Amino acid sequence: MNIDSLWMTLSIASVMLMIPGLGFFYTGFARSQHSLSSMMKCFIVLGPCSLAWVLIGDSLVFGESFLGVIGNASNIGLIKIYQNPERLLFSIFQLLFSLIAVAIISGSVIERVRFNFWIVFAILWNFVVYYPVAHWVWGKEGWIEKLGAVDFAGGLVVHVTSGVSALVLAKKLGRRLDFFRLRKSYNIGMVFLGTTFLFLGWLGFNGGSALKFDHVATIAIINTIMSVFSGLTTWMIVDAIFTPHKITSKGVNIAVVCSLVGITPGAGYLSIYSALLIGATTSLISNLGIRYFHSVIKIDDSNDVFISHGIGGIVGAILTGLLASSSINPTLLEKNHLLQANLIASFVVAVYSGIATTLLYSAISYFIKPRVTRNDEDIGLDLTQHGENIIIIRSE
Repeated sequence: MNIDSLWMTLSIASVMLMIPGLGFFYTGFARSQHSLSSMMKCFIVLGPCSLAWVLIGDSLVFGESFLGVIGNASNIGLIKIYQNPERLLFSIFQLLFSLIAVAIISGSVIERVRFNFWIVFAILWNFVVYYPVAHWVWGKEGWIEKLGAVDFAGGLVVHVTSGVSALVLAKKLGRRLDFFRLRKSYNIGMVFLGTTFLFLGWLGFNGGSALKFDHVATIAIINTIMSVFSGLTTWMIVDAIFTPHKITSKGVNIAVVCSLVGITPGAGYLSIYSALLIGATTSLISNLGIRYFHSVIKIDDSNDVFISHGIGGIVGAILTGLLASSSINPTLLEKNHLLQANLIASFVVAVYSGIATTLLYSAISYFIKPRVTRNDEDIGLDLTQHGENIIIIRSE
């Protein structure tokens, strides 16, 4: 095994941490009677969505392009690459991106969505939204790739698609029963654990997107770390200004995630100073967005997925178009009008994700009821959807 294959293997292992990381992160913001259900929505994608990728997803994303819109089905079951270890590693790496994208959406609808509806939605969302967009951006001859837009590690493909889709799904499902009442988080310790897993996994997420162990991979990792440092500091300053003496642990964890999302589109194209700027800008916009979004829009996006991932991904993509440098990554020498291309790509991906998710929700709802009953929601999805519950032992 050469050093590049070893790097990709380590990156895959690192990115795998992001699945339980998302689970812990979302569970920490759920109440105890819904905590296992919140975790399950992330973990369940490892099964059916992985099979979908192996059977046809890889081929639809990276197969020979049909009019720049979708790949062909020539690599069903990975049959064409089965004897190519490097290509197989790449496929598994990309598989994890598709899983993370749909797992991100689950955070917007915790505590009220039926589990059977979620499973069907998760599988079909990949086919309707993720696979086409991934082909547009990363597939050979995809129309966004030909346009000249760049997305180093999934700001558009993963975060904009999932963030916008999360907003649509939250709107369609409606608010939780106690949306207008103050509620406490279940376990901030779990949130910290989830954020730690996400941060570590994101280093492989961005660094592995260089696809080999070289200076671009190193730059991507450094930029990822710098973005978090800058974004976290900015978030604390904004909190200190708007809510004096109340820099919350919840906000600190969200700041890390928003900063990671913001740097993702340009991690391998930017200088360290640009990464610092992107982290700060994304964190500032996300903080203000989360602070006022629910009171203005009144959509119950349970974990602020739209702001953190959708808006964060768009901000990162636009700033990447503005700040990306060919001196950092020579592949950009082939790109013209990068800012314009990334603006167009961001707009189209966001609009397409919203429309496609709306149609998908309507189609599935015709066969499967999407929301649990009021009684089930009150009792908790752990017990009503899974027949399980957290056991809390109190010392006397």
